[in-house]
Amino acid sequence: MAYQQLSQVITFEDESPSRSALSRMGLLAEGLRSGLSADALRYHFLAEQLSEVVFHLDGQGNLTFLGPTWTALTGLAVEDVLGQPLAEMVHPEERPRVQALLDAIAARVQASFRLELKLLAAGGPRWVELAAHSSPTGQGEVLGTLTDVTERRQLQARLQQSDKLATLGMLVPGFTHEMNNPLAFMLANLDYLLSSMGDIAGSAPASQVAEWREAVGEVREGAERLRQLIGHLRSYRSESQGPVDLNTLLDSVGQMVSSTLRSRGRLVRDYGARAEVAGSESGLRQALLNLVLHAVLSLKDGGDTEENEVRLVTREAGGGSVVVEVHDTGAGFPPEQLSQIFEPGFTSREARPALSVCRDIVRGLGGSITVTSVVGRGTVFRVTLPMAS
Repeated sequence: MAYQQLSQVITFEDESPSRSALSRMGLLAEGLRSGLSADALRYHFLAEQLSEVVFHLDGQGNLTFLGPTWTALTGLAVEDVLGQPLAEMVHPEERPRVQALLDAIAARVQASFRLELKLLAAGGPRWVELAAHSSPTGQGEVLGTLTDVTERRQLQARLQQSDKLATLGMLVPGFTHEMNNPLAFMLANLDYLLSSMGDIAGSAPASQVAEWREAVGEVREGAERLRQLIGHLRSYRSESQGPVDLNTLLDSVGQMVSSTLRSRGRLVRDYGARAEVAGSESGLRQALLNLVLHAVLSLKDGGDTEENEVRLVTREAGGGSVVVEVHDTGAGFPPEQLSQIFEPGFTSREARPALSVCRDIVRGLGGSITVTSVVGRGTVFRVTLPMAS
């Protein structure tokens, strides 16, 4: 008998015998005649009402009953998995532990257990809390529930990542200060070496002096790049408000992702507007950094670094607004994902910055953000912001 039919046959003794109640009694009688007891029917009805998935295992650990919420959780039909071992439904790395615990309950060595694990599902693994208890029949059977905790696990992961970033943010000022001092000494001494090489030009071959100058110049260039990067890190935590030059900010963001982009593609700057916007410099930097880093990571690592690119575009939009566009030539998003891309918890790809944070920051600055994408051709994020008066 189907779950919906089973849920309709339940009646309670204190109900008045209305026509609908009498109809349900008739269905109950039909259910009883088919071999199901009233207790069994009530058991099915209760399982249908719970958000958790109720299950029953026989003495061999095979599924003999699954609540209908199983399909909502996993995307798999109940009838397709009945008769199979529950341990086969969990992620392979979890199976030995789950099987050992189920065996302990079946042997009455352990009365119950509760643990979080990954369950196989049609759309990818889901995190569930598995609670299992020894059946009172004493025949090695197991009763239990599966509770979906995927969102909770995702929230915990985001909180842990946020905590790590917050801790890193606390360390950045001291870190940048400690690096800035020796870099200042290096740059000063390199400048001294370059200026002093003219004094020895007469006592060494010109070619040798030229090589020395080139070597010292390269070292100085590297030290200067480090100094600029440290400056970007220090300004990343700045809470300053007020006119922010978009092009300068995009240059800073481009330098911050340069090491990640180097093995994936090239950065193209297409600045058509010289504009300033009002608001938090650190907030806007974070939003643009997330978008640009998202674009960089969409490119295949080790791919064609000349063909693949991230393009940063600025242009005036009229009405006192300026547009920033971040183009990439990555894999793109399928159409069904575009409506979800700025929602919290969107996880279509691994290790991508949170786009919901970008949306919230841009909205807080009085702007808007949209996305267009073509699978196999790339994605364009478009941010519109009011210019500073």
